[in-house]
Amino acid sequence: MTELQDAYLSRPATAAKLGTLVRGKPYNERTLINWELDGKGPPVTRVGRDVTYYWPSVLQWLRSQEKSAA
Repeated sequence: MTELQDAYLSRPATAAKLGTLVRGKPYNERTLINWELDGKGPPVTRVGRDVTYYWPSVLQWLRSQEKSAA
């Protein structure tokens, strides 16, 4: 696979990779679905009914979640 193809992940793969990165265990795929429905999750790419996540965009979204200490 090319580098670009490796950068696009399925929803289950994204849930596993992001969850492991953030909390040490995979997120449930439903978590990403709920975040998308609430408009607060990482950006998705839709092609028809298929959903994919561009990993660099997911990391950018994660960085945008940073908050200053109170």
